[in-house]
Amino acid sequence: MACLSRRLQTIALVGLLSLAVTIAHSVLVGVPAEQTSARAPECSDALDNDRDGQTDYPADIHCESLDDDNEGVHTSDFFINVSDGLDEVQIGDALVYTVSVRSESDQPFTTDVQFFPPSYADVLSVSNGGSSRGAFVLWRDVTISPHATRSLIVTMNVNPNTPEETLLVAEANAEGQNAQDTTVVVGEEPLPLPLLISVDDGKVFAEPDEALHYSIVVDNADGCDRTFELRAALPPQLRLIGATDQYHFEGQMIYWDNEFIAAGDVVEFVIDAAIDRDAPQFSVIRMKVSSGPSIGVDTTSVLYNTTPPSVVDLSVDDGQTTTVAGKELTYEIVLRNNHTKLATDVDLTDALPVYTEFVSATEGGQWNGKDVHWKGLTISPEGRRVLHVTARVRSDAPLGTILKNTVSALGREAVDVTEVAESALVNRTVATDSVMLRKMADRTEVQPGSVVGFTVYLKNTLDHQLTNVRIEDRMNSPYVSVISGQTGEMVDGALVWTVPALDPGEEWTVQYDVRVARDVPHGTVIANVVTATGEGMETVSLTERVLTARIGVMSDLPKTGAALDTLLAGIMGLFASAPTFWMTRRKLRLPC
Repeated sequence: MACLSRRLQTIALVGLLSLAVTIAHSVLVGVPAEQTSARAPECSDALDNDRDGQTDYPADIHCESLDDDNEGVHTSDFFINVSDGLDEVQIGDALVYTVSVRSESDQPFTTDVQFFPPSYADVLSVSNGGSSRGAFVLWRDVTISPHATRSLIVTMNVNPNTPEETLLVAEANAEGQNAQDTTVVVGEEPLPLPLLISVDDGKVFAEPDEALHYSIVVDNADGCDRTFELRAALPPQLRLIGATDQYHFEGQMIYWDNEFIAAGDVVEFVIDAAIDRDAPQFSVIRMKVSSGPSIGVDTTSVLYNTTPPSVVDLSVDDGQTTTVAGKELTYEIVLRNNHTKLATDVDLTDALPVYTEFVSATEGGQWNGKDVHWKGLTISPEGRRVLHVTARVRSDAPLGTILKNTVSALGREAVDVTEVAESALVNRTVATDSVMLRKMADRTEVQPGSVVGFTVYLKNTLDHQLTNVRIEDRMNSPYVSVISGQTGEMVDGALVWTVPALDPGEEWTVQYDVRVARDVPHGTVIANVVTATGEGMETVSLTERVLTARIGVMSDLPKTGAALDTLLAGIMGLFASAPTFWMTRRKLRLPC
């Protein structure tokens, strides 16, 4: 009995202890029976999965989901989505994930957003202040406006070691909402083999003006059917003549668009071009043709068989072998343009011989006391221009003196030599008859308000009659006005004369006067252009049919007259003779 009594006491003591523990647990934690209502193991993992400050059930009474990252009731006014916009991605390519969160609430909404990147991808950058925390990216306190969408960007790169056919799964969650995006990794597509391109003109050396025939061969021997674009850079020494049909030419670039070539096929293109006449000797003409990474190059050197032509040829001649003291010599200066381009801004200098005095120069030549200068002359392509300078041999020129006249322009020089003798000897004829059009002014410098007289001279130097010849003199200045013109008519600001016919060797001359305005500024250069046109003048060069004359305006011309000392001496003489004159008159008045 005693043994039984001790057992009952032990059982009673254990029961009392169990009751005490149960009461204490119920007071401090909760009723044990209620804990059994947690619906998923995630609700008892001792983690605050929804970051609401409460951990597990029953402290977090909203733990109802099997998803470890979702606790609480799903709200219908919040949405989340993630996408990279791709179904497939190649190894090594970039991925740009856009996490879009939207709230349909009427109040601004703030939440944290998590992004779990896929395996085999490395995070490169995160927008909107997000931070990469190893296994995930976190944006804290993202504010979403009412009825608006907020986009968060994550840029990633596919690891080069990613196996093909790998499924990249990206996941984003916020506010108990979850979204996923999947992308398949595929291998890199093999690039087509490049085209083979060659270009050749068949020459090593070529001369100016020579035509080059470039053959461009495009070979697709190892490739598949494709379309391509072909480009050719035209070298600056070449001018394009033509090319294979359907080409485009812009600037110095020739190109063909959307050209088709079949697998294993060969296509040829052609470019025809000519070398510029003034291409420098030994310069290299480099033709470059390309299509994608394929390039073909051809080089050709410019080599003259003869001496390269100069821009301007120059000659001067007075038509005499000997001359006498006191006689005038008229030098004819001929400039010939050897190129097919207009020669402009040609400056010419004529250094007159010693023992000569300058008399006159045509076409605005200016005498500076030593030389005659022309500035900015223009010569038509393959044309010529003729100028004249007249000088007088001084009376003190010794017999046997060699008069050397030197003319220079653009690095070229021409010389005429004439000897001073007891008699003049003419053994060659100056080609003055070759001058078709000439214009002369009675002065080269004028004062404001003065009158200038002009003479226009035209001669038919051709072997056939000229008809309906129109001579037009245009004054390109607001400071002049024509006050008299023989039979001329003013048409659109120009003085015009019409000659019905001009036989070979026949001459035509006209004179007119122009008044210079009183308010013309000092130093103004008044230029006018004379042009002759008509039937039968087609073969006459431009410079022989167009002439420009220039006159300078000076407010004060150089002073002339007696020197100042002479005037002073005269005045002092008058004052000195006054007393003598007065005494003489007084004596005449005295009575006898």
